[in-house]
Amino acid sequence: MKLVPRRAILLALGLVATIGSARRAAAAVGKLLEEGEPLARSIGYVANARTVDPVANPGFKRSQTCTTCAFIKFGTGKQRACSAVADRLVESAGWCKLWKIRGSK
Repeated sequence: MKLVPRRAILLALGLVATIGSARRAAAAVGKLLEEGEPLARSIGYVANARTVDPVANPGFKRSQTCTTCAFIKFGTGKQRACSAVADRLVESAGWCKLWKIRGSK
């Protein structure tokens, strides 16, 4: 009978755990939030911040996009998960009324 080294067992367990957590993380990210959805309308979400009406949203500044918001997950993708809308995907160039500067409390 051949004995399996302890190091090989620990390495295999670590690999299985890593693959399992990566699959769960990928499944946790929701679908893209569309502007016409009730949730998006309730928070004033637009996929492109350049289309925001400054008269209807007086607090809006051109530098405010989902990329600079505290609620969006870190990354470099064009679409990223937003914790303000239950980790649904939003456009990085988008904006909503919940916008909050990154690093603020």
